[in-house]
This record gives sequence, structure tokens and C-alpha cells, in this order.
Amino acid sequence: MGTASDRAASPLLSRLLQKKQERWEEAVNSIDFLHSSRKAWRTINKLTGRSGRSSHLYPLSANSISSQLVKNGTHKTSDRESTKLVNKQLSDVWKIPTPEDHSISEPFRPEEFAAALTRLKPGKSPGVDSIFPEFILQAGLTLKSWFCNFLKSCMRQLKIPKIWKSTLVVVIPKPEKPDPKSYPPVSLLFVPFNILEGLIYACVKTIIDPQLPHEQAAFRHGRSTIDQVTLLTQDIEDSFSAKKKAGAVFVDLTAA
Repeated sequence: MGTASDRAASPLLSRLLQKKQERWEEAVNSIDFLHSSRKAWRTINKLTGRSGRSSHLYPLSANSISSQLVKNGTHKTSDRESTKLVNKQLSDVWKIPTPEDHSISEPFRPEEFAAALTRLKPGKSPGVDSIFPEFILQAGLTLKSWFCNFLKSCMRQLKIPKIWKSTLVVVIPKPEKPDPKSYPPVSLLFVPFNILEGLIYACVKTIIDPQLPHEQAAFRHGRSTIDQVTLLTQDIEDSFSAKKKAGAVFVDLTAA
């Protein structure tokens, strides 16, 4: 009787283990930071048994943190000459034609606007206007057409709504650090303004990218920290092989 039970239980246990493995692989494969970081972190918290909310008591007051943020963003002196120079350079770049003979100052084409919407990630937090990405992604053709024409008008006049120049600053809490300088801020921009930024970037990236130094990996397509670590490792190995010393400088920016 026991032997028959064991023979019956073995396939059942194997099937259960197989299903458990399949569910595990399905859960891991569903972690996708590219489309929804919120959903990805929710899945990770479930797998690790961590709660999404922290129960720590923060040793700092909101006023002390906000005062530090204001101090970080206040410049001791205003360099008006540098501002004029940057504005002039921006104006000159705006007139440069792209390799496809399409000037970046020309109105956005419908396919460019559609491509910008595909890069818009749902589930992101909105700005002060409380416009979520889903509001625009799920909008009808009439609203999308109006919005595209509105962005064209912004570029034609080189002006944006005044409210877009403000931002909602959210501080990432770190209960284990009592210093307000250790609380990194995150600026939540307006979703419509993010779309405009994406359209501008798509126009200027073919001009700017060839002018960037080869060593730069940040804010470049197809480049990442892995490239920098590989280069650093290679420099160390080359110096070791040549019996030389390899030096490195690491910069940690406050409240960056």
C-alpha cells in the first residue's frame, strides 16, 4: 500500500515542482523596468517578502529638508554673460539642418509625434497639473491632433507655458541618515513637457551625438555604466602589464 502511494505521489510532486518553477519564471520575466517600474518593484517586493511602504520614523522635519533643497538650488552669483552665450549658441544650433535635410526648427511631422507617444511610459507620476501619461495615451485623434499643433506652436514661437517652468520636487526618504543633505530630490516634470523634450531630443541627437567625446557614456543611446567599467578595467590591466601605475579620480556630487 505504501509503495503504491509513493508511486502515485511522485508524479504529483514532480508536476507541482514543475508548475512552481513555471510560475517563478513567469514572475521573474514579468519584471520590466522599461515599461512600468512601479509594477516591477511591486513584483520584487512580493518575491522578497518586503512591504512597499516603510514604517520608519524619519528623524528630520520636512522644513529642514526643504530648506536644504532651496539652499542647494540657490547660486551665490548670477552669471548673465554665460546665460547670454548659452542662449546664442542654442539659437545657432536651432538653425542647423539635420543630415536628412530636415531642419530642427521645422514643424513636427505626424510620425515624429506618434513616435514620441510610443516612448511615453505609463504608470509614471504626473507634475503639478496632475496629467498622467495615460490621459494622453488613451486620448482620441482630435485631442492628439490639437496637442501636436500646440507643441508646433511652442516651437514656432520658442515659448512654452509658464507653468511648465515649475516642477514638483519629491524627496526620497532615507531614515538611516539624519543629514538633510543625504535626501536626494526627484523633480516631477509635466508629462506634456516631457513629450516636447522627447521631440526635441529626437531632432538634435543626430547633430549632438557625433560631437560628444568618445569617453562619455551618460545620456547616450547604446552606452551605459558597463562601458565605463570595462574601460577602467582595461586601463588597469594595461598599466599592470606595462608595470605602470594606474590612477583614477572619483567625484561625488552633493545632492546630485
